[in-house]
Amino acid sequence: MIDPEQAHEAIVEATGPACAQINAFAKKVLNTRGGRIGSGMGALLEALWGYYVNNALRDSAGQARQCELAWMYAHEYNDFACIVRDQKWDPTTREGELLRLEAKSMVASADESKAHFDQIVQKLNQQDILVVLVWDWVPVDDVRVCPQILDHFVGPALPIAEFRDALHIARGGTFVTPGKCPDGCAAGSCSHVGEPLNEQGKRERRTGPESRRVSQQVSYASNFGGMVRMLKTNSDAARKIFRESRRRNDTVDAYVSFIHKNFPNEEMNQYSASEWKRLAGRYDIDGTGLSKDDLAKKVRETAPEYRTQLRDF
Repeated sequence: MIDPEQAHEAIVEATGPACAQINAFAKKVLNTRGGRIGSGMGALLEALWGYYVNNALRDSAGQARQCELAWMYAHEYNDFACIVRDQKWDPTTREGELLRLEAKSMVASADESKAHFDQIVQKLNQQDILVVLVWDWVPVDDVRVCPQILDHFVGPALPIAEFRDALHIARGGTFVTPGKCPDGCAAGSCSHVGEPLNEQGKRERRTGPESRRVSQQVSYASNFGGMVRMLKTNSDAARKIFRESRRRNDTVDAYVSFIHKNFPNEEMNQYSASEWKRLAGRYDIDGTGLSKDDLAKKVRETAPEYRTQLRDF
C-alpha cells in the first residue's frame, strides 16, 4: 500500500507535466484580450493543477495509481487531500488520508503577491504539502494573451511554516499562548492558541482574538504569511534567523531559492553589497566599482548555480 512519502513523490513527479498540460490548455482555450491581474485566474490555475495531477495519478502504471486527490469541502483550510483510491475517506477523522495539500498562485509581474500561507503550525501535519504556482499573462499573438505557469514549488508545508513563524517573532510579532489569550479565554478551551499578532498586538487572521481586531472597518491585518513578504527581514536578528534556517533546512532553502529566482529583487535586498562582493569573489569576478545591482547581475550571468554558495552566507 502506498504511504505518505511515496504519495508526496508521486505528486512532485506529476506536477511538472501537469503544468505543461495547463499551459497548453490555457493557450488554446483561455487566450483573451487584456489580462487583468486580479481576475481570479490564479484560482482557476490552482484547480487545473489538481485536475491534471489527479489524471496523472490515475493513469500511472506504478504505485502512484493507488492514490488520488480529493477536494476539501466546507471551510477546511486545505484545498486538497491525497487519499487512498476508492477507499473510505472521512475528512473529519482523516481516515483514508495520506496527506493534505494547499495550492497557492502568485502573479510574477504583480507589485505584491496576494497569496498568503497563513495556516498556524498546530494545524499542520508532518506530511502536509504546499504547492506554489508562479504565473503571468503572456502574449499569444499580436493582440491576445493567455495565462502561463512559469515555475512551481512543491514541498513540505511544516518547515516553511516554522521558518515563517521564526521570522514573524524576529519582526516583533507574537503568538497567542495557552492561558494568555487577550480575550481572557480559559487555558483549556481557548481557540486562539497559536494565532499570530503583529508588532502592534493586532490580530493577523480573522480567527484571532476579537479584542485584537484592527478596526471596525478591517477585521484583521492580513500581513502574516504573505508568500514573498514573510521572507523579508528588518533587523540583524531576523537576518541571522533567515540565514541559519536556510543553511540547515533543505526545504527552507528550496523555498527561498524558488522565491528569489522568480522575484530577484527580493534576493537583491536580502543580501548586502559586501555579501554580493564576497560571492563574486568566489567566482573570480572583479567587483571593483560595481554597484550591488551590477554585482548581482554579473554573478547570475556567470554562475547559474550561485545559490548553492549563497546558502552558506
